[in-house]
Amino acid sequence: MDGQEYRDRIVGELGDMANSGGTQGAPGGSFAFTESDIRKVVKNWLDIAESYQNSRNKAHLVTVVEGPGLDFASDSFAKAANWSGLSLLLHLEYGKKYSLDQAQLAQNALDDYLGVEHTNVMDLFKARQDQETEV
Repeated sequence: MDGQEYRDRIVGELGDMANSGGTQGAPGGSFAFTESDIRKVVKNWLDIAESYQNSRNKAHLVTVVEGPGLDFASDSFAKAANWSGLSLLLHLEYGKKYSLDQAQLAQNALDDYLGVEHTNVMDLFKARQDQETEV
């Protein structure tokens, strides 16, 4: 099969999908989530946020590095390590915030689907953190 025949076949198959109303890759397609699917999405984003938080808690030590000696190189190394650690903490905080924002969007969709007032995912996140400290 030459290149033109191959392209014609693909165009024909794409046209068939678009005309059949199929949703897999067809323009104007749709998808749907069940209530439990949306709950899983919220939980997964909260799990990711929690992972970022746990990493951030552990990474705090990389911002207080002391040079191994009193010379210029040791001091330079410590400053570079501390700046790198700070950058890591900022990245982890950004990842946590992004994950919580995504969880909030999914929670809003769930609340709209259920016809209830919007829940603040920060309350859910803090409750999870409190449960871990009690254990």
